[in-house]
Amino acid sequence: MSDYNNNNNNNNEGSRRRDRHRRQKNQGGRNNGASSQRDATGTVFQRDERNERNDRSDRNDRRPERIERPELPPLPKLPILACARCGEPIQDITSAFTEKGGTAPVHFDCVLAFLQGAENLGANEKIIYIGQGKFAVVSFENPADARKFKIVRTIEWESRESKAEWRTEISELFSHVK
Repeated sequence: MSDYNNNNNNNNEGSRRRDRHRRQKNQGGRNNGASSQRDATGTVFQRDERNERNDRSDRNDRRPERIERPELPPLPKLPILACARCGEPIQDITSAFTEKGGTAPVHFDCVLAFLQGAENLGANEKIIYIGQGKFAVVSFENPADARKFKIVRTIEWESRESKAEWRTEISELFSHVK
């Protein structure tokens, strides 16, 4: 039984070689860059690869020159302000909040730590930032699956109407309309 399988495998390998040889033979062999191919209908046609290569090089010659773009001015230096809660410098001023009821900047992490200490969180509850200066206390059905949650209550840290002076200064550094 195993001899039959070995012979059958050898026959398949030999037939593959013959098929490969026929395919190479039908491509025209060495005919100075011309090769025959079949289109979708099965019609055999000759293709001159030398002319295609020349056409490609002509297309490359017709490409427009590289457009030089003006150099952009360097990004402005952002001020490094101190956190009103911990006193440490705020390295990423873009993620800072305004102190509750004040105008001084505060780290995002300091606000989150304050809220976690101030709020009474139940089992499977967590405080998350939901945007626009608001946090939310959320309850998870399954703590391992963070996709399904319910917002228990929202906490507004910053009002949308008030803008701190330090934020206005930073936005003016970036928003120059010419």
